[in-house]
Amino acid sequence: MPESPMETLKNSRDFRRVIEGGDREYLETIITYRLPNLEEKARVGISVSKKAGGSVRRNLIKRRIREAIRRNAELLPANEDVVIVARRGIITAGYEDIERDIRKSCGGMPGEKDDQ
Repeated sequence: MPESPMETLKNSRDFRRVIEGGDREYLETIITYRLPNLEEKARVGISVSKKAGGSVRRNLIKRRIREAIRRNAELLPANEDVVIVARRGIITAGYEDIERDIRKSCGGMPGEKDDQ
């Protein structure tokens, strides 16, 4: 099986470094923070606040975000750390809304028009 071009950010020090030093973009369902890294891969971390609900709801939100990232992984720039923070609106948003915001935050599909 080929190696994935994406890794996961796991420790809080990496999350904090990206959030404090990265470029931020506010979208309808997520906030993305991006910071260049010295790796050969994109590294992604996902954060969902306890305010979003119990563990079942938070894990559902994380799974939806993870799937949207997986489906659009080719858009993730290599050599960049990305932290995705779920916004309050994500609770009622559909999967299509989450995927649209992931695409926007990654620069969109080539030839794709912005739907706003």
